Amino acid sequence: MRDIIEDLRAALPPIWAGPRTDELTGGAIHWPTIQNQRSQRKIPPHCFGRSGSGPTIVIRDPFLDWWGMTLSDARQTPRVTSLRPMAGRAKSGRPADAGEVA
Repeated sequence: MRDIIEDLRAALPPIWAGPRTDELTGGAIHWPTIQNQRSQRKIPPHCFGRSGSGPTIVIRDPFLDWWGMTLSDARQTPRVTSLRPMAGRAKSGRPADAGEVA
């Protein structure tokens, strides 16, 4: 995951207008989601700035430090299930009717 953050750090400008986040990150970071998390105070305020009445400005380094902590590996341990049908059940998963072969 560290490589992803460092690649973004190299590719992104030091600051950018928040609404450009989707475009600048290739859709990996969705600005409306960031806005929701900001309103819930889940993102430190020092990750953002504002100049007058313009759009919210994202400050790259503190923002990426925070965002990097939210990442996890996409591969999760798969849930193991038995591939054998349960005794007394038809293939549909419902109990077998009399005379039906499970």
